[in-house]
Amino acid sequence: MQRNSFFLITGLVLLTATTACQKSLLTVENNSSAVQTSEYFTTADQCNTSTQVCYQYIDWNSWWQTFNWRYLSGEAASDNAWINNTYQGSHATYNAVSEYTLDAGNDRNEAQWIQLYKAIGIFNNTIEGIQGAPIDSASKTKFIAELKFLRSWSYFDLVRNYGGVPIVLKTYPANTHLPRNSVNEVYDQVITDLNAAIAVLPRKSAYAASDKFRASSGAAQALLAKVYLYKEDWANAEAAALQVINSGDYQLETSFGKLWDYAYKNGQESIFEVQNASSQNPALPASALYMMNAVADGGWGYYGPTSDLENAYLTAGDSIRRVWTINRQGRPVAGDPNNTNFNAGGYPANQSKSGRFPRKWYVPKAQRPANNLFSRDDIILRFADVLLIHAEACAMQNKPGDALASLQKVRSRVGLTTDMSLSGWDLITAVRNERRLELAFEGDRLYDLRRWKDQSGTPVINSILGPNGSFVRYNTQTSTDIFETHNTIEPQNKGAHFNPAIHLLWPIPTSEIVASGSVLKQNPGY
Repeated sequence: MQRNSFFLITGLVLLTATTACQKSLLTVENNSSAVQTSEYFTTADQCNTSTQVCYQYIDWNSWWQTFNWRYLSGEAASDNAWINNTYQGSHATYNAVSEYTLDAGNDRNEAQWIQLYKAIGIFNNTIEGIQGAPIDSASKTKFIAELKFLRSWSYFDLVRNYGGVPIVLKTYPANTHLPRNSVNEVYDQVITDLNAAIAVLPRKSAYAASDKFRASSGAAQALLAKVYLYKEDWANAEAAALQVINSGDYQLETSFGKLWDYAYKNGQESIFEVQNASSQNPALPASALYMMNAVADGGWGYYGPTSDLENAYLTAGDSIRRVWTINRQGRPVAGDPNNTNFNAGGYPANQSKSGRFPRKWYVPKAQRPANNLFSRDDIILRFADVLLIHAEACAMQNKPGDALASLQKVRSRVGLTTDMSLSGWDLITAVRNERRLELAFEGDRLYDLRRWKDQSGTPVINSILGPNGSFVRYNTQTSTDIFETHNTIEPQNKGAHFNPAIHLLWPIPTSEIVASGSVLKQNPGY
């Protein structure tokens, strides 16, 4: 096998043996042992199976791969979370993300890039195989639409982490190196793919129960709304979100806690989720988030909530989402009558920075599988997010009535009143605060802070992180939290090294730049 800047797969070897090469390879030689497309994509059943298999590459479902990074980066590089684990030697690798000392050789950052391009290579290869398959056009078009949705998610993850990246839409000969496209070009490609998917995919309500995991037109529309939000195309973000809202296919669960029930799968609020199982036969993956988060009173204890996040719930009087988002040492666990005294290690010694763990990924004691293969699905897109996208897009267009209507729905679910007189920047701030409270530990916080601008047009993250950032000042000058201030193995000034001239993006992995012969160019400052 050779090493190149992209994972160019000519067959289906990674559809059946994805861990064979692990993190180091982005290219498979054309003479690999893969089943060739001409030999495999010959029936509708084969095309259907190959499409279904592709869904696992949304996150690869391994603790060090893309799902790990989405939460490590999305939460622990923000004011929501500490790396938290201070007893394992590997915490230093993760701390580089949290402390903003990350360099271009970091292996977790490299894994994110590599696995996303591996996934894109698999999606592209499967599209090409299905395009040439002798099957009916309706099935062919639908399978390809699903794959374009999956590819869109991968590019969305790439562009919000790295900025402009190479757009790869087909397989290339070995040793092909493509330069980076612009941010706008990447977003435009994502929008093109999503619109193509929306035009073809059925609604979620049209799927049989066994197919609820598949991408629907609503899932593509929800991701499109999110993409427009990141582009600050408020009018199109509003319109796309409104399509999902008005479809009638999705509703908020009546109870916020129901979303985090261990048995919750593909419910009315879920728009798209990764399917997991507690059995390896059939080969559905298990969720790695539980072991990473020490949510089962054991495990590794990464991504621990900060007291700053807990204070945000307390300030808002938001007791429901607080207890369903944060498990705190020595306190009862919401939804688990068998755990009235949460204990995940020895505190406040050197086990955990904060003594807090994500409740959203917790497994009640009575439901823990003996084999530690946790089967709860991982929700990627849900209806509350769409309502808040709609609220934000309307607030940014000075449409307070429409924004407040969506905001109120989210707040009412957890028993909070809404000031219906809010307008202007007060309303914008209220919507932004709501995103933090509603979506904490679902991987969005860092990316929200990066994309949000204050009234002067400066990224909001600049005022929160950095040596004079509000979060850093709180931790170093104000906080008296017994856990955080007594465990300085993870530095109390987390985020002080943030530099807005560098850290609005992560670095392109050095290994990828070298492999490309410097065709790929590094982000500034790395």
